[in-house]
Amino acid sequence: MADSRDIAVLYVNDNAELLELVSRQLTNDSDRLSVVTAESADRGREILDSETIDCILSDYHMPDRTGIDFLRGVREDYPDIPFLLFTETGNETVASEGIEAGVTDYVIQETIGNQAPLLVDKIVTYVEHRRSQQVIKETNKQLREIVGVADQAFWVFSPDWSELRFINDGHEAIFGQSIENIRADPQSFLDQVHPGDIDRVTLAMERASAGKSQLVQYRINKSGTVEIWAESRCKPVTNQSGNVVSLVGITRDITDRKMNQQELVEKIDQLEEFTSTVAHDLRNPLNVADGNIRMAAMEYESRQLETALAAVSRMDTLIEELLTLAKDGELIGDRNHIEFAEVVTTSYENVRAPGSSLEVTGSMLLDCDSARLSQAFENIIRNAVEHGSSDASLTAGVLSEERGVYIEDDGPGISAAKRDRIFDKGYTTHKDGSGFGLAIVDRIISGHSWEIDVTEGETGGARFEVRVAD
Repeated sequence: MADSRDIAVLYVNDNAELLELVSRQLTNDSDRLSVVTAESADRGREILDSETIDCILSDYHMPDRTGIDFLRGVREDYPDIPFLLFTETGNETVASEGIEAGVTDYVIQETIGNQAPLLVDKIVTYVEHRRSQQVIKETNKQLREIVGVADQAFWVFSPDWSELRFINDGHEAIFGQSIENIRADPQSFLDQVHPGDIDRVTLAMERASAGKSQLVQYRINKSGTVEIWAESRCKPVTNQSGNVVSLVGITRDITDRKMNQQELVEKIDQLEEFTSTVAHDLRNPLNVADGNIRMAAMEYESRQLETALAAVSRMDTLIEELLTLAKDGELIGDRNHIEFAEVVTTSYENVRAPGSSLEVTGSMLLDCDSARLSQAFENIIRNAVEHGSSDASLTAGVLSEERGVYIEDDGPGISAAKRDRIFDKGYTTHKDGSGFGLAIVDRIISGHSWEIDVTEGETGGARFEVRVAD
């Protein structure tokens, strides 16, 4: 089988001696070339129609048809095949006719000397260019076929959104707007966006034009009555100078996802209502028991009464933590930007451990539900005080390259064997522990789509590292 890099050349010339000579010179100069010869334009056309030819080399002066006549016939059926005129005659008329007929190049035959190197260089260059263009064309065709059947909208805009450079049929399925309309007015898709979301979408467009990748969710008023949810991702493409040259993106219908989220919210609300009711029903008799035990303890000194009071207190703690766990930390409320130093300091103050200390060595901006995150940090700090000592020294800071944040203590630490279980519900190493504190931490962190891990701190204590999403 021939190498795919081989090049088949058709050489047409009515001079048999030149056919033999030039063919031999070409093949001697390059082992990539194989030459098929024809002594007339008609015979050349027969060969072209029956064999795979990559390039045509033709003389101009031939008795039946000139090289230009041959070229015109070839261009009707082979518009992009490289065609070189190689003739001893050179004048402006021939050159002009050749260009008009679509000649690829024009080479004057020297009387003496070997021009094979020049011809080989031109043939190889033109054939490889044609092949690369064919690959690009085929690739583009396949890509268009792929995105043409996709249920997502793929698009490419100019940096200022004034020019639509590419879009597939998925746009019409999502926006209910024809491709012709958006091509005529590239920003007309904004007419379909819900009025309440216009500002958010246009802000994302401005940020993308400034070179920042964007992810935005918004509503679309489809067909005037049907409302759907869409999500668009945009990636600015820049040149070597850092200037934005195009905006590439994808838009998908996320209505089902939003509906599922809404159903989940409703279920969570029902669960919270149920657990709150149960907790209320439990606390009433628990308060009665606590009050009576305390009254009895005022009249009688008894270790059994002290034990009963401790048990009642632990039951109250269990109820509180079960309520928190029932809220499911995977469901996070509204997120806002807050400094890590601020939220961890507030969390420490809420724990009220007067004998301990906290040193914050660094800070970064976190996109979070600050109330839930503060709750998670409180549990980590409380865990350090309860499992270490009341005078624990805590340090909080930022991980390298701002990949996240950490809180560590100077206590006894957590052994490697126990680290895999530390976030399991019900797992505790403290006799009075509920086993829910760190499980709640894990839920809240996961709800932010972050990751948490426990390792050893600089002084051997426990170090909790929270790696935030990029």
